[in-house]
Amino acid sequence: MKKGFKIVDYSKPGKGVKKGSGANFTFMGFFKLLKRKFFDLSKANLLWVVMNFPLFFAFVALSGNFDIYFSSPADPLYPILHGVGHFTQNPGFMALWGVSGANTEMSYAGPVALVLYALTALVFLTFGFANAGLAYVMRNHAREEYVDMPADFFITIKKNFWQALLLGILDLIISFVIVFALVFYRTQASVNFAFSMAFYFSIFLAAVWIMMRFYMYQLLVTFKLSTFKIIKNSFIFSLVGLKRNIVGLIGIALVIALNVLIYAYWLPLGGLLPFFITVALVSFIGTYAAYPNIKKIMIDPYYKSSDHVDDTPKEDSLFKDVG
Repeated sequence: MKKGFKIVDYSKPGKGVKKGSGANFTFMGFFKLLKRKFFDLSKANLLWVVMNFPLFFAFVALSGNFDIYFSSPADPLYPILHGVGHFTQNPGFMALWGVSGANTEMSYAGPVALVLYALTALVFLTFGFANAGLAYVMRNHAREEYVDMPADFFITIKKNFWQALLLGILDLIISFVIVFALVFYRTQASVNFAFSMAFYFSIFLAAVWIMMRFYMYQLLVTFKLSTFKIIKNSFIFSLVGLKRNIVGLIGIALVIALNVLIYAYWLPLGGLLPFFITVALVSFIGTYAAYPNIKKIMIDPYYKSSDHVDDTPKEDSLFKDVG
């Protein structure tokens, strides 16, 4: 029989987990595990980037290669002086006119750039898939279980296709609204006290949403829950698991700050890090912080309950650990 080529061999047995290993989810255990799994995280990061290929359209558009450039006075006083110039031409005015009338090069998005930005919207169709696959891989790495890459990544997407799609769309919409609120109220914070309070409330919402995202995709790939219950339970976990969540939040902030610092002082490396490790590292920190809370509150009680007998429930159970 003629043999064909296989992109992924799903029947190939894995190497298994090293004897004596086991996730303890301690602070120092994180760094020991990260050292062992660093290159595995990098591979997962690359898969996430490839899955979210529409983002490349935005990067190309932002490069400025398809912008239309023109010269224009940069000083915001120029329009006012232009109007005043119709009524006076004294030497003092002309000197001010000469200073404020200096031109600078400006640009706006051309037709090609606009098309590229439109194509970037396709990320709404890929974001949930990429995060679901990454969540499963990160969860198994955190539990120190074997991961068959890239098979496990894509099998997880297939098993959670429609729900991952919906959750990804909701994730992007809510994230965009929160970021928009932060930017808007930050620029208006000096106007009055209400806008200033709205800005600080937006910061609080952003922190809660980031902590919720530690759990959303973990719950998606681990339990049979509706999308509404995933979001509801993620909100509950963001509060009841506050201690670990805050540590995870600080860790993520440090990783992003380090990436920005490297970007500022060494552009090539700083620009490439998100493509090779930053995304997976952020996801891994969130998973490492969140999974013990999920295990304690949802998984352990299930296995101790009468609903679970000899690992073979008679009916479909809430828990569907696919690991």
